[in-house]
Amino acid sequence: MEKYFKPVFVILCLSSFTFFEVAVAESQLISGEPQPTKTETQKTTKEAKTTLSDDPEIAALQKQLEHLKLQHAILSTQNLIQADKYKKNLLEYQQEKGKLQLMNELQLERERHELAELTREKEKLSLENALYAAKQKQLFGDLNAQKIRLSLEKEVYEHEKMKLFAEREKERQELAMQNALTEELNKKEGLKIQLETVKLNLEIAKLELDRNKSGIEVEEVAKKISKRMHEEVWEDEVNKPKEYLKEPFVDGHLIISDRRIDLDIVIIPGVANYVNERIHYYNNKNSEYPIFLVIDFCFGGSVMEGAKIVEAMQSSQAPVYVVVKTLASSMAAVITTLAKRSFAYPNAVILHHQVWSFAVGNQKEIKEQLEITKEWTRRLLQPVAEKMGMTMVEFVEKMYEHNSVGDWYEFADVAVNSKWVDHVVKDIRDASFSKQPVEVKGDDKEGIFILETKYEEKIDPQGQRFVELPRLNQLDVYYLYNPKKYYR
Repeated sequence: MEKYFKPVFVILCLSSFTFFEVAVAESQLISGEPQPTKTETQKTTKEAKTTLSDDPEIAALQKQLEHLKLQHAILSTQNLIQADKYKKNLLEYQQEKGKLQLMNELQLERERHELAELTREKEKLSLENALYAAKQKQLFGDLNAQKIRLSLEKEVYEHEKMKLFAEREKERQELAMQNALTEELNKKEGLKIQLETVKLNLEIAKLELDRNKSGIEVEEVAKKISKRMHEEVWEDEVNKPKEYLKEPFVDGHLIISDRRIDLDIVIIPGVANYVNERIHYYNNKNSEYPIFLVIDFCFGGSVMEGAKIVEAMQSSQAPVYVVVKTLASSMAAVITTLAKRSFAYPNAVILHHQVWSFAVGNQKEIKEQLEITKEWTRRLLQPVAEKMGMTMVEFVEKMYEHNSVGDWYEFADVAVNSKWVDHVVKDIRDASFSKQPVEVKGDDKEGIFILETKYEEKIDPQGQRFVELPRLNQLDVYYLYNPKKYYR
């Protein structure tokens, strides 16, 4: 026990001595007494240590004490480091606490904002409900007013209905009385009619007696009238058998039979069907004798209709001959030139020009329309150029050589040289006219008619009298002696 007690005692003594030094220093500081200098303190401590260091156990204990002091210093340093960590963590916790407080305040502000929004929405809904209730109240009032109005209208209608029913009943009674009166009058009239019938029968019997007496004379007059009427009918018609020739062109004279089709004015939709139906009809009757397509004035028209006519002419079993009397231009000129045979008066005019069209649209659409026009040119005018022995380009150049706008026209006695027409005739004998032409007025379209034109005399601003003449057809001019300019 003494072995362990002595080291502990020494440590306690050293510790007490150290604490004594600290206590003395503190008391001196408090009392204001002069403190020993560091050198004096170290000297005193050194003397004490020297006194204790002579003992080996005390020296070992001093080493342990130094070791403990070192550990104490290490622990103190660790405590300081740990305290710094605690302070840092505390600072972070405080910052986190501040952040959480700000977030809580933000959440509270959001909730207050949402609450305000909900309050406004609630007020809005309350106002809407109040408005809806007011509208419903107004609608109910309107419906109630309408109900009252309908009820009143119904009462008025029932009243009017009863009034009308009473009027109708009154009218029915009046009609019944009138019918009864009419029936009595009819009976009276019936008796009068019977009396008149008896009188008429008596008169008829007398007339029959007179007619029997004069019957022979009436029959004679009727026979004479009938004979005269038959003679007039006989004279109004060509009373000889119809003649058909396989070769109708003899010594410059062309004989047209009643196998003829007229093509005049403008070729519009429907004209091709009109021509084709008659071509088929004459073929069905006889496919040997020629069919005559007679053109008086034709200014051309639809290329589709014209192409259909050309196809029908070329595919016909019976030959289709074209006859031009006055003018064949444009599509009609193509039909004339492409016919198997064509005939024309020497003064008839034939006119060729480029296919005319117009286009509206964008650049692509206009280009497409131009291509269609070129294709119709190739299909219709190219055969004409080939018949003339030239190319299409040369044909077009010739058009503009003869006319500034490309309308190349020739009289038939010149056009025959360009193969536009095959024969120039001296005269045309039309055998299809088997009845005397009569003048027809109004809407009567049967037979052949003459158009009557009445010219009304007018007075110009200078007081001169004049008559306005109608407009002439294309390529036609007036050849008129008119020195006083009466005709204008």
